[in-house]
Amino acid sequence: MNRKAPLFVLSALLLTGCTAHTTQVNDESEKLMTIGDTTYTKGDEYTMVKKSNGPALVIQQAQSIIYEKEVPATDEMKKQAQEQFDEIVKANPDSEKQLKTLGYESKDEYIEKVLLPAVQAQELMKKYFTDDQDTIEEQYKPSVAQIIQCKNEDAAKKALQALKDGKSAQEVAEQYMADQATYKGDEALVTTNDTALPTRLINALATAKNPGVMDEVYATDDDEPSYFVAVLVSNNYEENVDRIAETLGSDSSLSKGCLVYYLTKYDFEVHDQDLFDYYKNNSPEYLVTRPDLTETAQETD
Repeated sequence: MNRKAPLFVLSALLLTGCTAHTTQVNDESEKLMTIGDTTYTKGDEYTMVKKSNGPALVIQQAQSIIYEKEVPATDEMKKQAQEQFDEIVKANPDSEKQLKTLGYESKDEYIEKVLLPAVQAQELMKKYFTDDQDTIEEQYKPSVAQIIQCKNEDAAKKALQALKDGKSAQEVAEQYMADQATYKGDEALVTTNDTALPTRLINALATAKNPGVMDEVYATDDDEPSYFVAVLVSNNYEENVDRIAETLGSDSSLSKGCLVYYLTKYDFEVHDQDLFDYYKNNSPEYLVTRPDLTETAQETD
């Protein structure tokens, strides 16, 4: 079964205009096939595809346009895509035959339509960490630090003094860290995703003016609090951007944020009423020219 949408369907789905309307295809009455007494036309197929997969196809096509503008395919990207295909064939020698059952005429088409865009998506995500730095800093408050989770408050106070006296984080951790500590003095990227850490510590690391020992003990707001001391290594975003991208790149909310950022940059609009209604009810953040819809959805969550 062919899994790809016909070109005329994609073209119609991307049709734009000045007002909301229901998109149509040219020659919608043209017959495609007849089964028994029933005849199916281009219009029938378009309606079926739009209802079943239209929203996903529109976003997929929008992504293709964004990739071409932001991370056009290079020889290195094409090489990576080819290497990925080679690994697929190595694991499954019948892959090329199976591609035909999915509607791909050749391995080259599959590489071009599927694997290469996946490589471009990875490159776009890397680029996003630079392009939308302010948002990422505000939301994730990234820094690189050495954090020690201590046995108790008294141990934390002693650990803090030891750090101030010049002992390394590893030395201090060996003496004062908790038995089941998650943070053992190793250098690591710290973000708001580190929910086991006190919010005050994450904020303090992100806003500190200079690297070095943080000047207090930080405790979680629990009935049985955990106590932490820390050494800030760096909170310079540009200096740490590769590490930030590597750590946060798989965050699903960031993947969506990346897409929304570039949809906004290129003024993505939906003029088909059926598709608009779908996004309004399911993914209002994609309607980037209507931020009020996203705000309304957040208020009702």
